[in-house]
Amino acid sequence: MFVVDAAGTVIHASDEFAAHLGADAAALRGRPLSDFVGDGDWPDVRGTLDAVRRASGWESRRCRCRLSAGDDGPAVGDAPAEIDIELEFASYRGGDGGGYGDGDGDRFDSDSDANRVVGAVCREPSEPTTARLHTERDRFDHLFDLIDDAVIEFEIVGIEPVVRAVNPGFESVFGYDADEVRGESLNDFIVPPDADDEAVDFDQRTADGKANHAIVTRQTAWGRREFLYRGIPYSRGDGKQYGFSIYSDITSQRRAREHLQVLQRVLRHNLRNEMNVVLGMAEEIREATADSHVDHAAARIAAHTETLLRVSEKARTAAAVLDDQRPDEVVDATETVRAVVEPRRTRFPAATFDLDLPPSLPVSVGPKLAQALANVVENALEHTPEDVTVRIEAKRCENDATLRVSDDGDGIPEIEWAAVFGDEDITQLSHGSGLGLWVVKWVVESAGGRVDYDRRNGWSTVQLTLPLADGSR
Repeated sequence: MFVVDAAGTVIHASDEFAAHLGADAAALRGRPLSDFVGDGDWPDVRGTLDAVRRASGWESRRCRCRLSAGDDGPAVGDAPAEIDIELEFASYRGGDGGGYGDGDGDRFDSDSDANRVVGAVCREPSEPTTARLHTERDRFDHLFDLIDDAVIEFEIVGIEPVVRAVNPGFESVFGYDADEVRGESLNDFIVPPDADDEAVDFDQRTADGKANHAIVTRQTAWGRREFLYRGIPYSRGDGKQYGFSIYSDITSQRRAREHLQVLQRVLRHNLRNEMNVVLGMAEEIREATADSHVDHAAARIAAHTETLLRVSEKARTAAAVLDDQRPDEVVDATETVRAVVEPRRTRFPAATFDLDLPPSLPVSVGPKLAQALANVVENALEHTPEDVTVRIEAKRCENDATLRVSDDGDGIPEIEWAAVFGDEDITQLSHGSGLGLWVVKWVVESAGGRVDYDRRNGWSTVQLTLPLADGSR
């Protein structure tokens, strides 16, 4: 142990403390404590000392630091030049004014804060630090073992990523045993020949301490698969470069998107073209026939064909919405509402539009907002009586904007709404309005917003909650 006065000068040092520093106890007395504290550790030690002195009664505080005898301290024996140690400081105020004694006959006056002395006990660093490291390592091992994605820990040796460990996810995704790949170059197992240059670039970035992120094709024991790849470099302080590779299999998602794109093209082109032919032939039949039954049948053919064409058009709009990659573009919700409503005043002359809009309301949704809002308004107009009243209210909230579209019609069928926003099977969609609701859902949720529906007192309300543009937060 040792004792310092109010100025931070060592006024007593035990032989055991001096031995830790490889110095003579007498030589330590009268020197500032800061002489013995390692570079960068003194502010923490001084703060601990000050906190103990300010305490109203007896109080101890701990800090960790490096200590040495200092450049001019006399070395004794084979003690290390610097030690990592934990100090516990405690102040002593003599209640009878007699001060504090060290047990060796020395007494230190401490009857005032100005003369208050502080004693320190030195011990090895506390066990909780080691325990905490073990706990963190256990957490990492748990994540490493249980995550479904393939994870590889490797060391860059030369220019090769040599495998040091793999998780069970790697074994199940790539089909190679841990013992088979450990100690070998990862590239020899999973990189196809035509991706060698790409893999070398990734390895070089890891060696330079840079992260990687890409969609890649990799070889498994069962053939090629597509992955979302993330490379994370790290070092252990031993002069070597290490990294983690994480591979998420996205083959099924990529193939599903490709299939969807093909089906969309069929809907947008083949179906539309064929339905236009059917519609034209139905009109020719109606013009050429004098038979009322034939005319009625041709009219029904034309009506159903136009319905299919409208569904095809909504599918085309949905595809355009999904392909649009500008979700954060700022648009004015007020201008968008007016642009959607004005052409429909002419198409639906019997309908009443009641607008309550602020002068401006910028939101981070992008131009797709017009398609979403158009589907909500069309739904209110097409599935209600001709003299329907449509109310549209827009307002600014704390961090969001809300657009409320209400009508006094019959409302959205429960099965339609539940299929899009609830737990109903999507096969229950009964007509094209369901596709319009999907467009609304995709547009709003892709921008981080929310869609709500309410039916009360004869009014149906669809509310779009949208993120305000950053400049308006």
